[in-house]
Amino acid sequence: MMPALRFSLLALLAASHGVNDFIAGWMLGGGMPNTSAWDRLPWLAIYAGLAFAGQLPVAWIMDRSSRPHVWLLGALAMMIAAVGVWNISPGFAVILSGVASAFCHVAGGAIALQLPRGERALGWFSAPGILGLTLGGWLGNTHGELALWAALLPAVLLAGCLILGAQWPRADAAESRVPAPGVDAHDGLMLLILLALTLRSAVWDLVQIARSADPHVLFALAASAAIGKVLGGWMISRWPTIRHVSLALIVSCLLLEFARQSVVGLCAGVALLQSTIPASIVILHRSFGTSAARATAYVLGLTVALGGLVIPLHLDMATTLAGAAIAAAALLAWTMRAGRLRYAD
Repeated sequence: MMPALRFSLLALLAASHGVNDFIAGWMLGGGMPNTSAWDRLPWLAIYAGLAFAGQLPVAWIMDRSSRPHVWLLGALAMMIAAVGVWNISPGFAVILSGVASAFCHVAGGAIALQLPRGERALGWFSAPGILGLTLGGWLGNTHGELALWAALLPAVLLAGCLILGAQWPRADAAESRVPAPGVDAHDGLMLLILLALTLRSAVWDLVQIARSADPHVLFALAASAAIGKVLGGWMISRWPTIRHVSLALIVSCLLLEFARQSVVGLCAGVALLQSTIPASIVILHRSFGTSAARATAYVLGLTVALGGLVIPLHLDMATTLAGAAIAAAALLAWTMRAGRLRYAD
């Protein structure tokens, strides 16, 4: 694939992720008319269920398709529809946005992994999401209802995707039909990775809640998270082992526990915390035989949905950080005892 083509495809993927989260953030960040923050909670729950837990059935659907970009086109069309029906039915718009988000995350991650240097491509794809979500949430809080011009963003991306229609990579049908053996030590290691990632997501939720009153810090955290995801893609291309992912998670927990009173320490901890996301997707895909769609759904969907339970369960930061660090340490000990688990090039 020519470098210019790879750049164009990756730019469309990354922009689609950012725009998707921007629209959702605006809808849910205060843009719903005549509602209080309390009234928006049910819609937040509905969106989270569709956008994150919904990624698993989406991955199941995509595993049976050799053209994942078609689902990305569908996601962009649903984003346009969500903005279009906003003034008629904000609730229906949120539902459309949640479904679009599930397809955008899974399709985008799966396609990014199929590009040349897929590890780094995945980092760049995942980075704009938190920036879009933060900016959209800020606009919802400060400017109110979702503006119709927001539909222009996914419309432009949809046109770009259609222009490059024949250039999108196709999924390997053989890869997506991985057998599901009974639980063994290999599966136990995968479950431990998912546990560590779930606690990582819970830590991220608590960090955002703790700093929600300061928009400047929130934007700094969003930028740090985006940089961390790019870092994670670069890291896993250089050191393709679970050991390095575990160490990054442990160091991030230490920074967030002992240096979070410093904005620099907090941002460094967040960057390392988020660096584990693209790295973990690559590990699940290439070490465990998980399809690109399902690996993306596990990390960007399942663990995020489960990590969100930290809020209704009222877990505190210290407990959650300790849990994440212990899970990462157990993962590190397992891989050191069994030898490095490296993905197949």
